[in-house]
Amino acid sequence: MCSNLTCVIAAQALDRTALLKLIVGGLILAPLYTPTLRDLAHAWWTHPYAGHGPWVPAFSAFFLWTDRARIRAAVTPGHAIGLAVILLALGLLFAGRSIESLLLQGVSLVMCLAGMVLWILGPRALQAAAFPVAFLLLMLPLPNPVVSAVTQDLQLFAARTAGAALDLFDVPFFLDGVLIQLPGITLTVATVCNGLRFLSALVVLTIAFAHLSQRSLPRKLILVASAIPIAILANAVRVATIALAVYYIGPSAAQGFIHNSIAKGVWALTLVSLVILALILRRGGESPRLEASHSVPIRGN
Repeated sequence: MCSNLTCVIAAQALDRTALLKLIVGGLILAPLYTPTLRDLAHAWWTHPYAGHGPWVPAFSAFFLWTDRARIRAAVTPGHAIGLAVILLALGLLFAGRSIESLLLQGVSLVMCLAGMVLWILGPRALQAAAFPVAFLLLMLPLPNPVVSAVTQDLQLFAARTAGAALDLFDVPFFLDGVLIQLPGITLTVATVCNGLRFLSALVVLTIAFAHLSQRSLPRKLILVASAIPIAILANAVRVATIALAVYYIGPSAAQGFIHNSIAKGVWALTLVSLVILALILRRGGESPRLEASHSVPIRGN
């Protein structure tokens, strides 16, 4: 055990060393990743499935800030393996740059940040900051092969759900793939209606919410996993509601105020359902501890 004065001096020396490494590393690496950051920012505004991107670094920064005391307490002398991770990340960066893959470049950026933490602050600090660092991977646009693989199935599911709703309300219609033929108008469940934008944003939001609201990893995973079918079903309900609105109100319901109001209403109901599920999971996780803390052992005579 060191004296308080010795510990303070050691901590200050460690802070100065870490700060020097951070400055040097930042000056070297920032120019290399500037094009990647620029391309990411462009993708957030133009890619149809990356609109949630700007929120991810903000959430990550918030998590780092709220956990700053725990991360600072975990700081130890940096590990040289961090340099190897940084070099590996740079190799991935150049590979992504050569094949024009923003996904690889983004993964390289997150890997490089992890390597910096390991090199500067040590393995325990990296473990403490693992979630905020890994969370940054969610800022990357969905890969095109993933989008292509699921788009048609999501469109068909939404169209069939709309058909089931129309049938339930005795609305005359004819369903042909993603085409919903109503009297006087034909609706198309287009590619932009596949629900992937809604799904991507909801999953990101649910991961952040699960990290804040749930204490155990299994319950966090349950909450995040539930967001996927909920988002898919919610998008199908949105399409079905719009189809019903078009029949009862008119073609104007397929766009404009009514269309947007339906989308916002479904989004709100989806968030409410996830909050309710989170409360149920949290209560289920706390009840055993509460019961254990208030239980009284029964002794025999």
